[in-house]
Formats: sequence, C-alpha cells, structure tokens
Amino acid sequence: MALGDSRASGPLIEFSAHRDLCLRSPDLNYPAKLAQLIGAATVTDVTCSAAKPAHVISTPQFVGTGFAPPQIDALRPDTDVVTLSIGGGGSNHLPVSVRCGAVVPGTDAGCRNDPRAEQLAVEGIAQMAPQVDAVVAAIVAKAPNAEVYLIGHGGSVGRRGCWPNMPVSDADAVWLERYFARFNQIYVDAAARYGVHYVDIAKAAVDGGHDACAPAGQRWFEGILPQSPAEPAHPNALAMTAIAEMIAEDLGR
Repeated sequence: MALGDSRASGPLIEFSAHRDLCLRSPDLNYPAKLAQLIGAATVTDVTCSAAKPAHVISTPQFVGTGFAPPQIDALRPDTDVVTLSIGGGGSNHLPVSVRCGAVVPGTDAGCRNDPRAEQLAVEGIAQMAPQVDAVVAAIVAKAPNAEVYLIGHGGSVGRRGCWPNMPVSDADAVWLERYFARFNQIYVDAAARYGVHYVDIAKAAVDGGHDACAPAGQRWFEGILPQSPAEPAHPNALAMTAIAEMIAEDLGR
C-alpha cells in the first residue's frame, strides 16, 4: 500500500500515463518498482501530487476529475507493507529554498546567515511534526501488523551548487542540505515512536553523489531545470529505483 504525495506518485516520469492531477507514474514510481522487487501479489497506490497530511487521514483531495477520498480509506487491517511520503505540501521548503537562490552565477544569497530563513525553517519543522505524527499514528492503528516505511525529504540539494540547475552558492547548499536533515528528524522521531522504519534517501543521494548537480545517469533528483523526466526538485526514475531497493533490502526480499 502506497500513501503520500508527489515524491511517491512520480509526476512527469510517465507523463503519458497521467490520468488526473495525482500525476502517478504507475510503472516507474517507487511503489510500482517495490511491488516488482518483492513480488507483491497486489499493490494499491493512492499517492497523489500536492497531497498534504490531512489528505491522507481525513480530507478528500481535488484531483481535477473529482475528489479522491482520504488515502487511508484504502488501507486494510491485513495490509502487510505501507510506504509513506508526506510533509512537503504545507511545509516551508519553498520559502526557505527561495531565500537561498542566486540570481546570477557566482553570487551568494547568504541564506545561511539570514535570520528570516532560519525562522522559516524552525517554524516549518514545528508545524509539520505533529501533522506527520498524526498520519503515522493513524496508519499504525489501522494496519497494526504492517511494516511501515517513512521516506524522508531532501536529495536534490547536495553540498554544492550548480547554476542554473541548483542556483545556490556552495555554502548555502551546505546549509540547505542540513535544513533537510533537520526536517527529516520529524520522520526519525515518528519512526522511533511508532516502531516503524525510516528511509533516508537524502543521505544516500548526497553521500553517493546523486544530487541534482550530478551528471546525467548518476543524478537521482532533478533540480530547477530537469534533465530527465520528473518534476523540478523531485526524484526521477533512478531515485524511484533506489528507494524501492532500499525498502526491499530492509524487508529481506
């Protein structure tokens, strides 16, 4: 069972397969690839671009052709594996990142020393933490025997900039990468609290040289100007494969 937002649905990876504003890539997103790797008999993918935590547990989401019910409605007590990517919608990722943007090559926005950028980071983490916690609690309550995997954020921003695809100075890139690590503490804490699993795809991407500044064929996450099919600043097909493989390895399948 796959729940979550655009980091799971895979917008623009399989553009021709999109049927509504959920923008799911049904064969190339990580829920599909995971199902193939573990030989799942059935897979239910209700991930949807722009989903917020409330859309998972309580609130229908408008998807262009109508309203999709809360994603958790598709969860069954006998579900054995659940993946969740949530928390980008409603976070301060965008306003934080914008303050780091360098308008021309070689310049330094200095967001790492900007009190407003730090305030936005702190406030965004504080407002998202209880929302993610509520989602995980609801999943565990409805599928108590499932192995639940929380997929973290980040991955596009490494410890370097590359204008114009990742238009930030190297020093600001380091600060942004650390911001996402701070944000991901939400998932680390929830995983510990509810006895579920955390997938640190950002660390794997950045440490492995797969951020948005990596060459084509090595890049897992796209930048502002995608070089392969994917939404800007989102995982591409290589990242989807990597996430699926990390989960499958943990499951031992």
